[in-house]
Amino acid sequence: MENKLVEERWKTIKQPKVLVAVITSEGNFHCQNSFLGRALFLHGYYDLIIFENSDTQDNYKKLKYTTHNMPHAIIKRGVTGFDTIGDKICANRNLVLKYVRKHKEYDYVLMLDSDIFPPFELIPNFLKRKKLDVQSAVCWIELLGQKQAAWNFFKDDIANGNASKWLSTREPKMIKICESGLGCVLFKTDMLKKHKKLNFYNRTDKKNAPINEDLTFTNNLREKGHDIWLDLQTECAHIINK
Repeated sequence: MENKLVEERWKTIKQPKVLVAVITSEGNFHCQNSFLGRALFLHGYYDLIIFENSDTQDNYKKLKYTTHNMPHAIIKRGVTGFDTIGDKICANRNLVLKYVRKHKEYDYVLMLDSDIFPPFELIPNFLKRKKLDVQSAVCWIELLGQKQAAWNFFKDDIANGNASKWLSTREPKMIKICESGLGCVLFKTDMLKKHKKLNFYNRTDKKNAPINEDLTFTNNLREKGHDIWLDLQTECAHIINK
């Protein structure tokens, strides 16, 4: 039934179609209503799918109730029962990949963390550059009273060490990076369907330091010939539970 409803809804729309994909749990309940207020009223043509992966179904039921009269919101039960949060995140991100590879009506998938507050014009801003396979926004976070950018994804071989300068001047508007966190990243679905065996996983480096699933995934895409772009003009707030 769900597949038919989605297909019927998109038949008359000729604009690029976006799936906004979110993974959440009761751990982000502190900002859930504010996030929904943003995500449900973004500009553009999109569906919002949320994979809720708390150990109990309480928060899942709350989300279903909150969005029950919003036809472009799809609430699904995510996967649980993993020993680590990292493994659970990987499994749920792979559910997103499975969904967009199955549903052919979407041209893009926007992976959005559930504690990220995007600008309402986020989707139209990204879609101005239709030729780019992967686009990421700048996500700000406040730590110890200081506003900082989550820029652990800058690497010297591409960013040339100019991250601070670019964030202050916003020039150039777009830069290539090695890899990106998935706070707010737009992917072309054709690219994800092309690399059917590419999934999310965690790993460690030579010094046994952890490398999260978002960095391994975007780095793998770059190694397969897809540039990873950071849009210095598009900003998101990142709200943490203090």
